[in-house]
Parts: sequence; structure tokens; C-alpha cells
Amino acid sequence: MFFSIKESYESALKRRQRERADAAKMEKEMQKKEHEEEKQREREKRASEARGGSTSSLRRSSAVATPGRLANATPKFMPKKRGRIGL
Repeated sequence: MFFSIKESYESALKRRQRERADAAKMEKEMQKKEHEEEKQREREKRASEARGGSTSSLRRSSAVATPGRLANATPKFMPKKRGRIGL
């Protein structure tokens, strides 16, 4: 037979307070980490601007391959001729 032992009011209250304190502590740590990451991004951005704006070279070197035909290439699919009826 299964049974559960109920917590007393004081122990349940302490547990809830401890959980709330842990949640607040974790939230504070997350905000601190996000703030540090934002500072790091700002430093990297300033450093890249000081180097001479290497972002333009990144845009130039990264080409995106897309499907479709090129301007001087043969079409991949030829359109069907609709003139014939039957065999």
C-alpha cells in the first residue's frame, strides 16, 4: 500500500521560500551573463571597426547558392508541346 507523508506548514513554507530564493538567484545570474555577453559583443564590434571594417570582406567572400538556371545556361526543364492530340 502506498501512502504519502504530508509536510508540516512550516517545512512547506521554508521549502517554497528556498525555491523562490533559488529562482531569483538564477534569474540574477542570467541577467548578469546577458549583460556580460552584450559588453563582449560591443567590444568585438568596436575592435572590428578599428581594424578597418572587415565586415565588407565577409560579405564579399560569402556567396549563397540558389536553385534555378543561370542567365547563359540551358533551361533544366523543357516545356511540353501541346500541338499533338492522341498517339
